Amino acid sequence: TRIASANLPPYAARSERYVSPKAALSFEPGRHWLLKASLGRAVRMPTVSELYGATSSANAQFINDPNLRPERSWTAELSGEQELSNGLFRLTAFMENTRDALYSQTTFDPAANKNISRVQNVGRIGTQGVEAVYNGDDVGGVRELAFNGSVTYAQSLIKDNAGFVTTPGDTLGKWQPNIPRWRAAALASYRIDPAWTASLGARYSGTQFRTLNNADINGRTYQGVSPYLTVDLRVHWKIDKQWRAAFGIDNLNNARFWNFHPYPQRTYSAELAFSL
Repeated sequence: TRIASANLPPYAARSERYVSPKAALSFEPGRHWLLKASLGRAVRMPTVSELYGATSSANAQFINDPNLRPERSWTAELSGEQELSNGLFRLTAFMENTRDALYSQTTFDPAANKNISRVQNVGRIGTQGVEAVYNGDDVGGVRELAFNGSVTYAQSLIKDNAGFVTTPGDTLGKWQPNIPRWRAAALASYRIDPAWTASLGARYSGTQFRTLNNADINGRTYQGVSPYLTVDLRVHWKIDKQWRAAFGIDNLNNARFWNFHPYPQRTYSAELAFSL
């Protein structure tokens, strides 16, 4: 693409091609067991605005970079699934190696009195971890009790990077932004009778960072991302074949947590629906 105007210098033509191969294998070593292995490559090209879309206003500025390189990742997974008498259990080990990861960062420039944003390539990010998942019915011998749950551990670190945030080398060995070490979710649903069903869910996320040098150690503030544990409750009533009603409470424990901005605290909802 070639772009030129009275206000911008002419950009050189640019053309690139990439291949994204993917492969997967599965094997059943036994009647209730399944093993899976997969390997794939993904390529994310920088967008037009990231390459050429420089903008500026009274309090913010975005600096483009026409020389951004595509983000390239190799991802591998190995999973084992076991079919249980009342559900399914899965354990997955995963690995990802990403080169030239595309990341946007915003910093405040006191001299210009404005926020400066730019997209940059991060040399190499290595990620590995494990995830355990269980889905089952009649859990613990309790009829009409269903449970879905997962827990994920990941280690995602910046291994190589020529760029920096404030001083050279300040991103090396730092945690990849927005990737917590631990993350978990669970949902239990109990069918009281054919008309009434109650559900209780919980979500957890550990410490995360938003900056490449992990300088934002206080995630409980504007632009930060904080750990959280929330619980949600919902009751569903099937009145008849056409009418149904539901009542729910999100963030039942009234947790205060942030992801750039504060999330809603305890929230109530009610629903009444009619089907023809």
